[in-house]
Amino acid sequence: MSKTSRRRFLKMAGIGTAVAAGAAIPPIAKTLGERDETITVHAIGGVPAAPLPSYASYVLQGYVDPARKNGMLTRTVMAGAPDGMSDIALPGLSQTLRVTGVAVQDGVLAVHSLVADRSQLLPGESDEIDIWIDRATRTVRVRSGANEIKLQVQP
Repeated sequence: MSKTSRRRFLKMAGIGTAVAAGAAIPPIAKTLGERDETITVHAIGGVPAAPLPSYASYVLQGYVDPARKNGMLTRTVMAGAPDGMSDIALPGLSQTLRVTGVAVQDGVLAVHSLVADRSQLLPGESDEIDIWIDRATRTVRVRSGANEIKLQVQP
């Protein structure tokens, strides 16, 4: 069995661009509200992406404050597909993201974030993560590097 680096795993899983999550999770109505109040995010997507079968779950949770243009998110890759996700986080695949900018347009929040602990990054890996929260479709898209993953907002 060949050794797989973290970067290769993320590339294979299609989540090199995945991103963000955080603390306490209030009700979903507040999470995707139309006003500029602080919202919480709890979204999950399978990796790798369809049409391949998912063997892990990308979890993004935390909060974003559009008015102050800040927040904190955590991204974690858990063992098991979203419909059978375990409580086991895959080693080396959890990161805290610090929100550094938020723009709101047509109900979509464009969130720019940075990996809080840069020592977790591999040489050449960017610390910038972009996230789009679509209130209408209740989806979250995460971009990190050249990859993008789509997550579903959870209640």
